[in-house]
Amino acid sequence: MTNFENIFSMALVTVGDYKLKKLISIDSEQFYKYMRSLLTTGIPEFSGCLQSLDYISQQETNDNGDTYTAYYFVNDLSVTEQAILARLVIIKWWEQKLQEVTVFQGSIPDRDFSKMEIANGLKQKSEYKDKLYDEVARLTSEYQCDNFSALPFFGGV
Repeated sequence: MTNFENIFSMALVTVGDYKLKKLISIDSEQFYKYMRSLLTTGIPEFSGCLQSLDYISQQETNDNGDTYTAYYFVNDLSVTEQAILARLVIIKWWEQKLQEVTVFQGSIPDRDFSKMEIANGLKQKSEYKDKLYDEVARLTSEYQCDNFSALPFFGGV
């Protein structure tokens, strides 16, 4: 079984959000809840995965004796599958950041918003998100080509 934390670690290599770093140091439970929400909303977008992305939770105890809930995929995911899911976490995080900007836009007159640095970067940020989706599509295609015989049409499950 693959732990969700593996996916989070891969995503955090790219995400340099000081708010996330602060959150994990203040309240790790809320940090993992937030990251889990990003992952679970991204899972359906990896429809090209060749194995089930079902997951389970179980109670575990850390070194301090504290009990927490850990989440695992029911299957052992390959590094490629984990990397694709990590990219989807990054995309979901990025979309949330873009929404913060567009919500912010509503409270500022258009002429003032258009003069702000945030507005100038919104188009580039949206284009970057599109590039992330393109990268996920490319990684998924390469993953499927590497596992051609496992595709349902070609005799796989």
